[in-house]
Amino acid sequence: MKRRTLLLGGIGAAAVGGALVWRPTDKGAPHNAYFAEFNRMLKREGPGKPVMLIDKARLDHNIDLIAGSVGENKTYRVVVKSLPSIELVSYIMARANTRSLMLFHQPFINLVASRIADADVLIGKPMPVQAARTFYRKLDAAGDFNPERQLQWLIDSPDRLLQYQALARELKVKMRVNFELDVGLHRGGFESTQHFRDSLEVIKDDQEHLSFAGFMGYEPHLTGTQAALEDDSVQGVLAIYKSFLSVASAAGIDVSSLTLNGAGSHTLGIYEKDDTMNDLSAGSGVVMPTDFDTWHLRDNKPALFIATPILKQYDSMKLPVMQAIADLWSTWDPNRQKLYYIYGGYWKAKFVSPPGVPDPIFNSTNQEPVSTSNSVDLDVDDYMFLRPTQSEHVMLQFGDLLVVEDGRITDQWPIFQETG
Repeated sequence: MKRRTLLLGGIGAAAVGGALVWRPTDKGAPHNAYFAEFNRMLKREGPGKPVMLIDKARLDHNIDLIAGSVGENKTYRVVVKSLPSIELVSYIMARANTRSLMLFHQPFINLVASRIADADVLIGKPMPVQAARTFYRKLDAAGDFNPERQLQWLIDSPDRLLQYQALARELKVKMRVNFELDVGLHRGGFESTQHFRDSLEVIKDDQEHLSFAGFMGYEPHLTGTQAALEDDSVQGVLAIYKSFLSVASAAGIDVSSLTLNGAGSHTLGIYEKDDTMNDLSAGSGVVMPTDFDTWHLRDNKPALFIATPILKQYDSMKLPVMQAIADLWSTWDPNRQKLYYIYGGYWKAKFVSPPGVPDPIFNSTNQEPVSTSNSVDLDVDDYMFLRPTQSEHVMLQFGDLLVVEDGRITDQWPIFQETG
């Protein structure tokens, strides 16, 4: 036998051996008892379209954990962008015993003002002054919500403060302003205590139109660490915060009366014993999309799921034009042996049941093709389940949230509309 033939044969054998070593294992299985119950419920009670489910027992568990981790003498502030439903937010507020909300979108500010009139609202990002103008234009003047007492606009620079001052003078209103601090994220906010001093003077000289309400310092850059309160990274955040508090105190401001906001779902648990901030925010940790499977939320439970019906089912892989490739693919990967088409798709979400579902063959918002192993036993009209990777945008795509308790749909909570 020629040397070249031997060499090629050896390379071929090595390639086959390598392919076998790297061949995926069968990860498929039927729905477990938890999702099997959801599947039966939706086939019996569901609307026959993609829906978003909230497991109320898990929701309660997560609310209690988050509210309990805030610590004594602190306020839990519910982040509304991550929980875009008045009914959902109201339920969380009641269970957590808080009236404090953080909002990020002008239409939602007006909606909360009209529907939760006793809310204490902190805006979570510096809004264009025109958005603030729109809020006041659409505010029901006869309603019970009083922006002068209940609303804090976020200010990230001296220039934005001057814009808001001009608007307040034009509209003949008084605006409470909360200053965003750059505590290490470097996404804007006050870095210089001198700029803060100058802005305090602007407020002091125009108390008819402006009042200083506090600080907000956001630090999601700590998310990837198992940071504790005593860690240098956390103490660095608090040191920046304290430097601005010192300036406020030196200016004669009673800092005990200020809203001193910080944290988020990822990091709220760090500050239970902290005595610097008195107002801690969290939203997504209540429902637990996959992006929030992080250290400080390890005891929280996924409570939010997309459920979508199966429209079509095939016992083998099928690809347009490239059927030979489909056959090879399903032979090599046991998780590509069956083919399903689901109702909708291309969501910011990951398949969670049945187990072992690989990425869709291609993305489609109409009928997305999903492959599984032969170990999956679903049929047309059964449901597949996904966990959103985030909550705020994804929750707006499915209509009313279906609230599930004890294997039944017990309520439907409307979602926000992005216009208004």
